[in-house]
Amino acid sequence: MKLDSWQQEIVDYDGNILLCTGRQAGKTTVFAHKAAKYMIEHKGCSIIIVSITEDQAKLIIIMILDYLERNHRNSISEKKKPTSTKILLNNKSRVIARPVGNTGDAVRGFTGDVLIIDEASRMPELAFEAARPVLLTTGGQIWMCSTPFGKTGYFWESFQNRNNRFKIWHVNSEEVVNNRPINKDWSKEKKEMAIEYLKSEKMDMTELQYGQEYLGLFLEDLRRFFDDDWIKNICTIKRSTINPKDNNYLGVDIARMGNDESSFEVLHENNDKYTHIENITTTKTLTTDTEKRIKDMSRMDNCIKVGIDAGSGSLGVGIYDHLLNDVELKKKVVAMNNRQISLSRDGKDKQRIFKEDMYDNLKSMGEHGELKLLDDDNVQASLRSIQFEFPEDKGQKITKVRIFGNYSHIVEGLIRAAWLAKKEKSKKFFIHYI
Repeated sequence: MKLDSWQQEIVDYDGNILLCTGRQAGKTTVFAHKAAKYMIEHKGCSIIIVSITEDQAKLIIIMILDYLERNHRNSISEKKKPTSTKILLNNKSRVIARPVGNTGDAVRGFTGDVLIIDEASRMPELAFEAARPVLLTTGGQIWMCSTPFGKTGYFWESFQNRNNRFKIWHVNSEEVVNNRPINKDWSKEKKEMAIEYLKSEKMDMTELQYGQEYLGLFLEDLRRFFDDDWIKNICTIKRSTINPKDNNYLGVDIARMGNDESSFEVLHENNDKYTHIENITTTKTLTTDTEKRIKDMSRMDNCIKVGIDAGSGSLGVGIYDHLLNDVELKKKVVAMNNRQISLSRDGKDKQRIFKEDMYDNLKSMGEHGELKLLDDDNVQASLRSIQFEFPEDKGQKITKVRIFGNYSHIVEGLIRAAWLAKKEKSKKFFIHYI
């Protein structure tokens, strides 16, 4: 793979690195390339990779292994085969990836020559406190990369570089897409498609949202919807077996085409208290498989209501139509998009609702002690990714709050399950058929 000039600079640099970029600029790729090269050149070294979730941690290992297999296959240890979290070379160099979650406990006790921190802007402060001592006895290097996430936290403070600790690279997605030279991995067609995609994103997103996600800007006007204290207090439940006799509610966020994940979230109701008892995510799933999973989970988990993301132009519309043909599900399934909820099976009767209402309901349930969620790294990462802003609109001083996130699929499933659970309990708007 041919690297961009800024990527090659990072690979060649020896020292602490902070890389701030827009989305899909190639930050993980360059760190994987640099890590592999470092392992080859520094016999017996130890590289520790930390990220919020297990999936993110494994992704870097996969990219490092891919580079090694293409360029240094004979250097990979045959006695200890690579795993999804560890690679060992014949020269005794190794790389280990650890998900740090909410506290960073998973990385305590490790020692490394290099500490790679992925998506650092979204890392909790406790995780930084646990991870940085990894370098204490080696005097090693920190390689840190992320898209911005507001002007708070260790990543933002490090970006200021008041003590000149880091060499800073700041690269936005527009620069990468427009300036990357055409090669076998980056064809003219790919470049044109990427440019058009960014144009569409700029039209769909607010100026602030686009500025953070693609221009890599630290913006004060974007805020987190769920703070660390809320997440810590609410995400306390360990996984347990679902009792099919219980009253449960299933919320589904259906992925768009591409790399998005579908989310299936189950809440259990007991005496006006709601417990998160199941979280399943799938990637690149056929609509037929999604339909089957909804049917299976609804029956096995005894779900009273099933809320799916089904709005105009979404994949959920077709799935919703098919589910209405199921004798059991047609009494349970509810089409919920970010503007309305169907009150009847034929969709003629609807109630106006906004995404903000569903998010406010989930947050309120947690604040009032009515809700407990799974103590799961992916659940917490999804909650932590949610942001809000008050975008200005033409002709108006201010519009209703806008809520979004780049890892929102789990929360999108939860807000639907929580809304149905509360509204079904109050019996305010559902019409049941005999």
